[in-house]
Amino acid sequence: MSENGQYKIDPKDMEKILKENQAKKVEQMKKPKVNPSTIAMRVIGGVIAVTYFVLLLFGRFFMEKEGMFLASLDPWSGIEKPDRLIRIISLCILTLSISFVLRFFIGRLVKSKNVTKKVGVAVIELLGNLVRYVAFLVLVFLILTALGVNTTELLAGLGILGLILGLGVTSLIEDIVAGIFIIAERLFDVGDVIVLDGFRGTVLSIGIRSTKIVDIGNDVLTVRNSSIGSLVNLSDRQSAAAVTIPLAPHESIERVEEIVRNAHMEFMQEKYPALIGAPLYLGICEITKKGVQMLLIVGGCKEENKYEIERALYLEYKLLFESHGIQLGYNGVDDEE
Repeated sequence: MSENGQYKIDPKDMEKILKENQAKKVEQMKKPKVNPSTIAMRVIGGVIAVTYFVLLLFGRFFMEKEGMFLASLDPWSGIEKPDRLIRIISLCILTLSISFVLRFFIGRLVKSKNVTKKVGVAVIELLGNLVRYVAFLVLVFLILTALGVNTTELLAGLGILGLILGLGVTSLIEDIVAGIFIIAERLFDVGDVIVLDGFRGTVLSIGIRSTKIVDIGNDVLTVRNSSIGSLVNLSDRQSAAAVTIPLAPHESIERVEEIVRNAHMEFMQEKYPALIGAPLYLGICEITKKGVQMLLIVGGCKEENKYEIERALYLEYKLLFESHGIQLGYNGVDDEE
């Protein structure tokens, strides 16, 4: 508390709180904001798709089987000269429906922890993006075919054009190739905490061309895949939460260590599921000028749970020392002249 009676918030404590909530912020940022117009469009699209497949599967029972409308609506009817408008609408609905269903199931895979643990979120999201792009290209070629365009010659022409363009967009190709290697080699995945060129944050997305990282301040860094060099992945291994507890100078370290070793702190594993294994007491790590003994205690955890476990260690060991009448010291404060 300050002299004017107002409480001051330690910047370090604020940073810990922000880092603990970082994973929740990432999830909220990844969830698209669905407005009423989007919901209405989805409902209309669903009604159109259901109506289309009903006509496609059962239309012959209540419509003229050899009629132009039904024959043009069915892409497999084999009619030589279908109504182009009806055929194009049919191809659009069919392709978009298949794409939507595939991306729907891919979205379910992203939410499955068993699948993402083995494959990785980035791989599944990349698959979803590929489905979208492939569906668009297939739809374009189907529409051109329905309009009577020779797609074979068009593909040959696009191959030559692609070669010419490829010579001028080498940076884009480098980004795409680098993105593929990042995903294939599992250097990091969506949700991992990494440090890249001094920027520490959580991987928000891994795209074909760029990667997005969000830090504790909710600032998003977008970096080209080809420019990603040396980095530190803090989530590919078990991390540790370390706390230092100040002990009053007059307290007997032998008595304190005996109490700590006989405390049986294994109960914390059940009370705090994010804690991996029982806490470990490592002894004195520092002695201040005024004789305050700093005790070091660590607990295994994942990087995203580090600050949660730190607070849990502070709480439980403070309660332990208070129950045995052990007096704590003042780290830093009693060193001031």
